[in-house]
Amino acid sequence: MPTFKSGAFVQQCYSSHPLCLKFKTLNLPDRVVVICTSCDMRHRLFIGTLTTRPPEESLEDKQGTSHMSQCATDHPAELRVSAVDVLADAVRLRCGECQRTYNIAVAAFETYRKDV
Repeated sequence: MPTFKSGAFVQQCYSSHPLCLKFKTLNLPDRVVVICTSCDMRHRLFIGTLTTRPPEESLEDKQGTSHMSQCATDHPAELRVSAVDVLADAVRLRCGECQRTYNIAVAAFETYRKDV
């Protein structure tokens, strides 16, 4: 299966079945992978910038990578895709455990079928 270099596929997955987009891995320094359990696609998000905002604060923290790394290690099943905007090249993830929101300015999107 070829690799598609467009955000259209992740946008389509999010629009059609948003609860099926699951966090898979954080590959530092520049990659987040989410999978769609409905259509068996993997979406690689190349990080331009990653910021976070804790639930009790209104200012964004520029150390989003270190916070997300901690969430990905401690409770990866709690990270969910909460917004996709391919026109703005942005994806938001939310951690159900620590209530943190992660805003990713995506430098590039890649989608491919996961290995079966």
